[in-house]
Amino acid sequence: MNASPTCTINHIDHVGVAVKDIQAALHFLHRVFGTPDTEVAELADQGVRACLIQVGQTRLELLEPLSENTPVGRFIARRGEGLHHLALNVTDLQGKLRVLEAQGLELIDKQPREGLSGNVAFVHPRSVFGILTELVESRE
Repeated sequence: MNASPTCTINHIDHVGVAVKDIQAALHFLHRVFGTPDTEVAELADQGVRACLIQVGQTRLELLEPLSENTPVGRFIARRGEGLHHLALNVTDLQGKLRVLEAQGLELIDKQPREGLSGNVAFVHPRSVFGILTELVESRE
């Protein structure tokens, strides 16, 4: 039996949450759940202000759109604030993209790009049960 290659994941890297106001969300999460303070970065090429919050063994990524005409801005307009994506940590991101493409998944990114967590690439929700899926190759 000749098994085809799989996109083996290391762990869940983070869960992305779209918010209208990142500072208000940070304040809420700190006040209610005791999350640690964190730095907010502006990723102009992705149209967001974002941060990663360590929560136990994983992280939450908060995403605030820089304008309504960005992917996260359109997401909030259509669906409101809430769960945006699931990020899976992988090794050899470029190789994993080739495996997924060979298996017929629709890739948003065919080449890795720089993200808040390291190199990232997205898989279209149509290919993963309606879940926008981010693959992350850590910098470390």
